Amino acid sequence: KLNMYLENYGETNLKYTNKHSIPSEIVRAIHNDSYSRGDAEISVTGLLQPPRIHLLRKKHDEDIVIDYKDEVWKLVGQSIHGILERANENVEGIETEKRMFVELGGLTVSGQTDSFAVAENCLKDYKVTSVWKIIFLEEDNDWVSQLNMYRYMQYKTTGDLVDKLEVVAILRDWNANEAMRRGGDYPQCAIHVVDIPLWTIEETEKFMLERIELHLNAQAKYTIYDELPLCSDKDKWKQDDKYAVMKGKNKRALKVFTSEDEAKIYCKNLDDVTIVERKGKSSRCEGNYCNVAEFCDQFNMVKIDE
Repeated sequence: KLNMYLENYGETNLKYTNKHSIPSEIVRAIHNDSYSRGDAEISVTGLLQPPRIHLLRKKHDEDIVIDYKDEVWKLVGQSIHGILERANENVEGIETEKRMFVELGGLTVSGQTDSFAVAENCLKDYKVTSVWKIIFLEEDNDWVSQLNMYRYMQYKTTGDLVDKLEVVAILRDWNANEAMRRGGDYPQCAIHVVDIPLWTIEETEKFMLERIELHLNAQAKYTIYDELPLCSDKDKWKQDDKYAVMKGKNKRALKVFTSEDEAKIYCKNLDDVTIVERKGKSSRCEGNYCNVAEFCDQFNMVKIDE
């Protein structure tokens, strides 16, 4: 059965370094992560993870080394979740940390919601994130997929359809001076609520089945042919390519475009200009947020080409 390939999905035997002498109590807290997907082959967050990242983590399970400094924000996120969970305990009409299971596509999928407000019929998820995540948040983002999958699971397990989805974002790098200076798209508070658009139950089920098939096919090809799937631009958090119009030996561009055609039109009546392509960075890869960038030939080939 293909689902046997998902054994130990998302679990790795990470090795750690402590290059910055982080105190032992912080180190213990980092190791004291109680998260579990329960009795399921894969979780909602596992479905959203690119198959290539999961397979590389399994392949290099013994080689991945992470420094404790890179886990600090994860620890902050866990702490805030714990504080908010305690704040909601024994509050009438609030359900917290509810784990759900559904059978779909031959797998048991699990998901855990942070908070459900019964009176508002609103499912909420708490995120500790950067202010820039909010500023550059795209319509097609993982928060939309994640919360709609939770809504689907709530419907399948209770028969009740949630009316509202929200991400309560706690912005770790919010700055009051920047809020005053920039205005506009800069959040005006360190707590920012994002309304998540609702998918139909049918749309969500179709999406989940596609993700399950994607992972199972990737697992099978890797097991049989030792073939890894490629990450998409979205998986890599790739920024858009830019086209800079440069004049003579000037180091500063006259203008930068997101389209090469627009850059060519701009250059039509100009002398001594060239168009320089600036490849958009793949932030997930270059920042090693996947923890496997050094083992990834897709990423390393791009570095060689550059």
